[in-house]
Amino acid sequence: MVFPKGALSQTYFIVWKLRKGIPLNPKNQKILKGKKEIMAIYHFSVKNISRSDGRSAVACSAYRSGEKLIDERQGKEQDYTRKTGVELTKIYAPQNTNSELLDRNQLWNKVEKVENRKNSQLAREFEIAFPHELNQQQRQSMLNELCQDIVKRHGVIVDAAIHAPHTKSGSDERNYHAHIMFTTRSIDEHGNLGKKTREFNDNGKQEVEFWRENFADLANKHLARAGYLSEVDHRSFADQGIDLEATWHEGVAVTAMKRRYEREQLKPVEERNPKIIMPTIALENDAIRARNAEKLEYEQIIKGLDQEIILEERRLNQLKLEQQQAEQRTAAAPRAELDQLEQNYDAIKQRNSELEGQIKQLEANEPPAKKYGMFGNKDHTDWAQRLATLQTELEQGQRKQADALRTVINHPIYKQELSDHINKSEQRKKASAAAPQKQTIEQVYQQLNSEQKRAYNDLKALIQQRCSGQQLNEKMAQLDAKFIEKFNENPRFEVPKAPEVAQEQVRTASRSSSSNRGR
Repeated sequence: MVFPKGALSQTYFIVWKLRKGIPLNPKNQKILKGKKEIMAIYHFSVKNISRSDGRSAVACSAYRSGEKLIDERQGKEQDYTRKTGVELTKIYAPQNTNSELLDRNQLWNKVEKVENRKNSQLAREFEIAFPHELNQQQRQSMLNELCQDIVKRHGVIVDAAIHAPHTKSGSDERNYHAHIMFTTRSIDEHGNLGKKTREFNDNGKQEVEFWRENFADLANKHLARAGYLSEVDHRSFADQGIDLEATWHEGVAVTAMKRRYEREQLKPVEERNPKIIMPTIALENDAIRARNAEKLEYEQIIKGLDQEIILEERRLNQLKLEQQQAEQRTAAAPRAELDQLEQNYDAIKQRNSELEGQIKQLEANEPPAKKYGMFGNKDHTDWAQRLATLQTELEQGQRKQADALRTVINHPIYKQELSDHINKSEQRKKASAAAPQKQTIEQVYQQLNSEQKRAYNDLKALIQQRCSGQQLNEKMAQLDAKFIEKFNENPRFEVPKAPEVAQEQVRTASRSSSSNRGR
């Protein structure tokens, strides 16, 4: 892969391609054709809206809902009616909530009035990103379920809004997200704001982790309901066993600086302010995302090639059926030709295994990208070029391996030998099935427990008492067959009972039969 010279130029080039939807390696378009694109990264963050940070619950709600609200505490009008991209706003609350608290303006002014400390926590907020595969109706259904779960678990009032991406300012067109504000106080038995909820204070980490996992399960459920196989995972890359880099957290200030820089770039070059630059942490995160995307793309390519090989190898098990449709061939290729083809396949396969080992070893010894501060490291550049060369060679080798496999399995001698092997295997199976081992009543009787043996003897004595001649032989054969069948089904089968009328007679006959055998 060829990039402009310089670390920053390289980063900007990769990020520009990602934002434009251009594959990092155009050669791989054929392999990835028809495959679903990788889902956006999982996002679920928890924030506090606190007065100590100079924030107002009324102002936050007005911005998120795109409405005009009056902040009675500060005597200000918070007007965000010109804000675009608000797809849905809705308030969720327990059933007994007073109707006045279902009004957005009254709700948050009531919160501001109840929370009278200068450092009070006014509200909490979940910021979530929807899977881009979901449409508008599916997003709203997912939001409804999540907010209802919050109300049910904490007994609070939830004020939620879905925002569409601002594509004109450079935002990703898939970035549909939601702001979910909820009160820090639960609703009491009278329908008013009651006691503070302490779940996020006493067990904050556990509670946040619960909602992160809950959101991942909810997203996967709605993806499956929409017919998608892709899934999100709330765990870190390390916990998932994925060899990807984690990005640095970007706070509100960094996000504001990014948006300011992006707006500045929309101006003509001569009008731009050179002092407005992209934050360093944002550049680092863009570079990390670019490296992760390239690694994921390479893994997808390898998986595609491996899948192609697996599919071809599976065809070996279906060659018997294909024999019926195969063309009649008058001449057979010499055995030496097939041997050479098999040796060629084995050599390619061995070389690919060596390349995979070299790639893993090289990835494990990645030098730092930067040597001093923002200066690039030549060792890292050489390492990246070596890694790209090996990956390209492995990609070509995988294709050669697949082609060599096709040549081997389509060879007429190979097909014939495989067909003969299958036929011999089936003949052995038929021979084994034609001579099943039969258990005799003597073998079964030795394995019965004492209760089962007693029942067998009672029934046998009853038959001997009531039957004679040919009928006796038939009844005894039926009794033996029944015990063998029951034992084969379940060695601990329920004991069959003799008729109640003849119980005493059976015992007498059994004792006499036993005494006769003793004589």
